[in-house]
Amino acid sequence: MVKKFILAKSRRIGAILWRIRRKCDKVIVHTLLPFLVKLKRGSLKLVRLGTNYGGWVVPVNLLGKDSICYCAGVGIDASFDFALAERFGCRVFSFDPTPKAIAYMQDAGYDRDRLSFLPIGVWDEDTELRFFSPANTEQTSHSVFDLHGTGKYFVGKCKKLSSIMKESGHTHLDLLKLDIEGAWRKVVQNIVDENIYISILCIELDSPTSLARVRWVIRTLGTMGFELVHFKKDNYLFVQKNLI
Repeated sequence: MVKKFILAKSRRIGAILWRIRRKCDKVIVHTLLPFLVKLKRGSLKLVRLGTNYGGWVVPVNLLGKDSICYCAGVGIDASFDFALAERFGCRVFSFDPTPKAIAYMQDAGYDRDRLSFLPIGVWDEDTELRFFSPANTEQTSHSVFDLHGTGKYFVGKCKKLSSIMKESGHTHLDLLKLDIEGAWRKVVQNIVDENIYISILCIELDSPTSLARVRWVIRTLGTMGFELVHFKKDNYLFVQKNLI
């Protein structure tokens, strides 16, 4: 009993220190990155789709009814996913294994012919993972890392991007949104390793993100032909250079 108490206490202290570091990293990135990168937008028409909370800025002139869009991370705000399907008639696939997201999508009113929801996570292998709860039980976001030291989790099914694409008959993606807490690190590396072609890539670089890691992402995606065209806070928009 005493050992469990000590472990729980240690976990909470570690989580507090982790969040302090995470906050410091955010301040450094938000302050310095604008001076270190040059955005190239060309003739792209950038428009924000979705709510203030769940929306993303995307190049609307590169999307149309034949576009295939994958949106990983729904939470309880799929306004961006819905906007893609409604505004462009895109074929949208949304992914999220968390219980609140599943309940939200079951009750939400959307065109199920255009948007398909799969209660799975995106990872760098086909497996099952623990998704840890946030400290605030009112929040929806869970993470494969115990960022808040709660020790509480559920087990969710995860698949590689390439596995999902193969099952769905897709050879490329016109848009991929990754709003998946710290899991983006594994998924981005997997995209590079498997050389998956994506035209538009939206990533929330969060939980946590140092300036060095953000610059690594920009350089690494640059080797795949991506150009950083927009960022605000933790949301980054990359587009293939030949499309700018």
